[in-house]
Amino acid sequence: MALINLRNIQLGFGGPSLLEQVDLSIERGERICLLGRNGAGKSTLMKLIAGELQPDDGEFSIQQGACITRLTQEVPDDITGTIFDVVSSGLGDLGDLVRKYHVVSHQLAIGEGDVDQLLEQLSRVQHELEAVDGWQAEQRVETVISRLSLDADLDFTALSGGLKRRVLLARALVQGPGLLVL
Repeated sequence: MALINLRNIQLGFGGPSLLEQVDLSIERGERICLLGRNGAGKSTLMKLIAGELQPDDGEFSIQQGACITRLTQEVPDDITGTIFDVVSSGLGDLGDLVRKYHVVSHQLAIGEGDVDQLLEQLSRVQHELEAVDGWQAEQRVETVISRLSLDADLDFTALSGGLKRRVLLARALVQGPGLLVL
């Protein structure tokens, strides 16, 4: 079964249909490039595939359990924190736990704060990570940050536009998507 199937998709925004009788099937491992003039519906099709829009008509199916992630063209203005914070946020609630572990470990490493209290926090967070099998997620964050040559402790808001895009790509990749829409 294909990762994504679109059959006879119709989509419009009040005027003539932007997408009309679109059929598309995407298999696992495929790489696809959309080319077309401005206003032809490329971004709309990507939003539809990512689940951000619903078709007016037609059949749209996604393989059960498939993770689809979309990297938008614009860098959102509301993102704050370190690179590690931003990348791990791609993991949702598990990312919060991974961030806690990273912060407490970092504080211990640099000798910041009450050591006994930090050790107690670290122990608690480690148990929570073990309970949800979160060590793989923590390792995935570290691996993606390393492979994209990012400094985990830099502040996201101070980065150049290109580095911000690389961090957002890392956030998307850490989810382990079956399909990454760029």
